[in-house]
Amino acid sequence: MVDRVTSLDERLLLLMPSQHDTERTVQLLAEAQLACAPCTDFDELCRELPRGAGAVLLTDEMLAGGLDQRFQRVLFQQSPWSAVPVILLARDGASERSERGVLRGYNHTVVVERPVRKRSLVSAVRSALRARHNQYEIRAAILEREQQARELRAQEERLRFALSAGRLGSWELDLETQFYDCSDICKAHYGRALDAPFTYEECIASIDAADRVRVQSALVESLANHTPYDLEYRVTWPNGESHWLMVRGRAVYDASGKPTRMAGVSLDVTERKRLHDALVESQAELASQAEQLRTADRLKDQFLATLAHELRNPLAPIRTGLSLVCDSKDPEVSHKALGVMQRQVGHMVRLIDDLLDVARIKQGKLELKLERVPLASAIEAAIEASLPAVQRAHHTLRTHSTEEALFVDADQTRLAQIISNLLNNASKYTPNGGEIELSVRREGDFVAIAVRDNGLGVPSDCLDDVFQMFNQVDRSLHRAQGGLGIGLALVRTLVEMHGGRVEAESGGLNRGSTFTVRLPLAPSEPAELSPLSERVPPALKNDRILVVDDNTDAADLLALMLDQAGYETTAVVDGPTAIEAAQRLRPQIVILDIGLPGMSGYEVAERLRGDPRLSGTSLIALTGWGTPDDKRKALAAGFDVHLTKPVAAEDLHAALGRAAAIRQRGRARDPRSPDS
Repeated sequence: MVDRVTSLDERLLLLMPSQHDTERTVQLLAEAQLACAPCTDFDELCRELPRGAGAVLLTDEMLAGGLDQRFQRVLFQQSPWSAVPVILLARDGASERSERGVLRGYNHTVVVERPVRKRSLVSAVRSALRARHNQYEIRAAILEREQQARELRAQEERLRFALSAGRLGSWELDLETQFYDCSDICKAHYGRALDAPFTYEECIASIDAADRVRVQSALVESLANHTPYDLEYRVTWPNGESHWLMVRGRAVYDASGKPTRMAGVSLDVTERKRLHDALVESQAELASQAEQLRTADRLKDQFLATLAHELRNPLAPIRTGLSLVCDSKDPEVSHKALGVMQRQVGHMVRLIDDLLDVARIKQGKLELKLERVPLASAIEAAIEASLPAVQRAHHTLRTHSTEEALFVDADQTRLAQIISNLLNNASKYTPNGGEIELSVRREGDFVAIAVRDNGLGVPSDCLDDVFQMFNQVDRSLHRAQGGLGIGLALVRTLVEMHGGRVEAESGGLNRGSTFTVRLPLAPSEPAELSPLSERVPPALKNDRILVVDDNTDAADLLALMLDQAGYETTAVVDGPTAIEAAQRLRPQIVILDIGLPGMSGYEVAERLRGDPRLSGTSLIALTGWGTPDDKRKALAAGFDVHLTKPVAAEDLHAALGRAAAIRQRGRARDPRSPDS
């Protein structure tokens, strides 16, 4: 049986207190491409819910006045596999009253506090629909299992029909002479030709060796106890095929009680056995899938809670620092607050970069830029990145390396990220004042990079778990740790993409741990490098720069920073204004956001590139879209440089330098290019 998810199964049933609220909610969700089915009252909602729904959205006012009892009955009368998610928009305190009433005991309710933002509402609805889709997958698996059970029962019915109709192989055995007489069908059950002789000795010899003792014991027990002989066992045909037979019989006794002969029937039950084994396997697979879904759901909830915590942590000092900068007249206080805010912004950037790496890995879009890399340079970059965390915890970091110059074919940025993640992990789980050791040694054609600490350690049964995505081994109940549980998972993925392996060792809790990465070595002599491109000149002072960003604060701050650096800067917030300003000002550089309202950054870039008066203008994309595909699209649209938000000041100035170099090369090729 094929389980099909229909449009009714995916719709969102909507019940709002007024027609105005209904129309606004439908429009809002339609913009997010979410189909709604508005209900005018509880009668219609209770009629529509059994017909099919992906989720139910209603407000706390609708649960007043006793009308909710019918809704409660409908909720609790669902099929065992079904638990339609209910999204309740509730004002402060209303959710508690709802949980005591209609929603009491119903564990599939999501309470969203009002007023609610569009993004939060859309996110809650999509999460509920995903949970409902998981239920549909379980329903499909249940239907498949029921279909297999029906097939098995049908097979058994066919067996009973065969028994009643006598369409079975028949056999008879003389217990004194061992003469064995059987029908043609019985011979066929043992894979023998119809005209070939078939003795009792051959019959016993054809029984699978693993079943032979059991068959002989059952025969002796049947004769001794005057009970029917009923057994299933495997036989091997002359061509090597294995078949299951069901054999039944009964002995005939003389006047003294001595068994003289035995007669019975045989039936090939190979197909029934196959169906039974398939059903057992399907049940086991279904149980495994259900457990995987529960585990995935639990990890998702843990990850979302951890993500919210990790994002709030840096936001708190940033918000406090902003208040200090605004209110304090002490330059020293402002300088200290700005330093804290800068570090916390850096933490958030690293957090988001890790999440983007995870997304690229899941989509198979993470690309390595392989080159011949001196291992020492990658280690130096990793130590530089991790040193602030080591110093804050007053750790002692020792390094041990071979004097031999070692090279690997690797992506230098990702290689430094691997080592830095291991150092950060060691610092995170080592108490203040502890020791961390980074060692490098050659092992034949491989290099082993080991990070050892004397920190909290890892239980022996959890060593493999530390590399699981979104998983954090609970090493200490009294020591709360931050992070999303993706650092070591990224390490393993990146190491394997480089053709290496990573392993964890630990003597147990509070006995430290060692993480060792092994990578294949490249030849000792570095590969011949391609000639470097011409030196990028610095951006020329007093250049006119046009900043385009629909975030007014971001545009104004960027323009202010560029003004202080000596540029002549103008900021605008939309595409049409940007085109008009560019034609009027003739800027040397345009820093352009991609996600502009109305007219996208790509469209603005194409319009600017189509104006011959702006042929000498360099375009820099500054956007939150940073995948390799986004970069390719930006270059195809006419941008010269692509930067991903947030961008550090030094990276921005380097990009301005590249843009100036591009403009100068273009001017050299075409001296007539307008630039003023």
